[in-house]
Amino acid sequence: MGCLMYSEITQKNKLEILGKLTASLSHELRNPLSAIKLNLDYMRMSSDDLPEDLVESLDGCLAGVQRIEYLIENILSFSRKNRDNEMLVSVNDISETAINLSSAKANREGVKIVTDYASTLPKIEFSESNLLQVFLNLITNAIEACEESGGKIEISSYTAIHLNQNKIVWEIKDNGGGISEENKEKIFGEFFTSKKSGTGIGLSVCRSLLDEKDAKLEFHSELGVGTTFSIFFNNESSVENVE
Repeated sequence: MGCLMYSEITQKNKLEILGKLTASLSHELRNPLSAIKLNLDYMRMSSDDLPEDLVESLDGCLAGVQRIEYLIENILSFSRKNRDNEMLVSVNDISETAINLSSAKANREGVKIVTDYASTLPKIEFSESNLLQVFLNLITNAIEACEESGGKIEISSYTAIHLNQNKIVWEIKDNGGGISEENKEKIFGEFFTSKKSGTGIGLSVCRSLLDEKDAKLEFHSELGVGTTFSIFFNNESSVENVE
């Protein structure tokens, strides 16, 4: 038991140090990255005078910069505890915002998103930007799970009794390829990914942000059938805070 506890403390210390290093590095990367993006945008403004293949190269560079910016923000979120700007927020409203932001990717991949929200959910106390990031990560993962065959994503919200407690539930279900038994044990681990271009921090970020508010993230998956992720929020809001 003593050795196990020591190992866990050592690992925690390593992760804390890694978090500080990655946060520092990410901040340092932002300035030169902003300069690169500014210059690319400036060049793109003259696209009418440029050859088509050069315009395509510029667009590819801009897409790469946007990808790096997204990864930096994920790393920063993973490495910090952020309770700033917490307020009473609507799960349904933030879910709709996340869907709107993801709609272009879903349409491009031929993925249909349908919703079924409970109309009278109590609001929850949460950072709006953090909750939006959680929803975006899970929706993006679901879209990518359906990429090869096209597919359907169902997003719902409701109240339920979970572990003898009243909870507000946000759920996303896809009909993608599912998660193998081997990977089910690993998906919440830092830097684990089964995607060729993935970083493996998306689900770790989600769980870290949810853990801060004592919300639980669970999943069920079956190969060839699909995956369902469920978030259980504490339902402690008063009746006056119902949507």
